[in-house]
Amino acid sequence: MTKFHKILLIGIAAAGFSSASIPAFANQFADKCGPMGNFSERIEQRQTQLHAKLGLSAEQETAWKAFTEKMKPLASQARPDRAQLAALPAPERMQKMLDMMKSREGAMAERVAAVKEFYAALTPTQQKVFDAQFSQRGRPGMRR
Repeated sequence: MTKFHKILLIGIAAAGFSSASIPAFANQFADKCGPMGNFSERIEQRQTQLHAKLGLSAEQETAWKAFTEKMKPLASQARPDRAQLAALPAPERMQKMLDMMKSREGAMAERVAAVKEFYAALTPTQQKVFDAQFSQRGRPGMRR
């Protein structure tokens, strides 16, 4: 066996062993992370942290409660079944996608209104804290 064949055989064996360990590693964290993890629990934690950072007064608590209620994720925003969408003819599929976009746009407009309403109830110092907290939003791993 030549030196090249030995290196090739060792490389293939190493790749096989490492690829066999990936599913075991993934299963270890599946309960904790899942596809989205426990999304509602993470939102609740972030809201608790924001509430603590803001140091709201008693008068601002009603605005906070209204804000958190309006910012809850909507069950109607669930993703459609891809198989059902694929089974539709192109014009119907595109219309359904457009309807979903309009629904999401309406929900986003309601959230913007909720943020504006709550933001107006904050002091300038609290607004800076709020701005800093919301500037960190976005996709995980995409933060600066």
